[in-house]
Amino acid sequence: MDVARTQGLRIGQLAKQAGVNVQTIRFYEREGLLAPPPRTASGYRAYTVADLERVRVIRICQKVGFTLKDVKVVLEPHEVLASCRGASAARSAAREKMLGFARQRLVQIEEKLAALTRMRADMAALVATLAADDGMVCPAAQAKQQSDTF
Repeated sequence: MDVARTQGLRIGQLAKQAGVNVQTIRFYEREGLLAPPPRTASGYRAYTVADLERVRVIRICQKVGFTLKDVKVVLEPHEVLASCRGASAARSAAREKMLGFARQRLVQIEEKLAALTRMRADMAALVATLAADDGMVCPAAQAKQQSDTF
């Protein structure tokens, strides 16, 4: 008989099976991403297999680029998609909501990637300047010298 179905998972068991630490589980509870579970007679948290799946979904969402704030928004349509089978208005609406949110997040990631690419080029130029050891201290000093001559 499955212990998780009869007695529930303790927090350490949930954390281990989900690949996170116990503090992460507690944090998810505080943030409202995971509902506080019922307690056993001895006071232990008793998580379900559904809680384990929810933690796994949260982790997957984070890995693809959603922030925890985003995850709060994405969990509701995800649950609709996971529970509805076949074509339905609820499933279609949930899919559209999730798709729209994912597209927005993709644009944000692309903007960050472009900014990081520019930052990398600037850092590579700084490294090249400093490695050349031609008397120039740094690009900021060079910019100041150029502005002083105008």
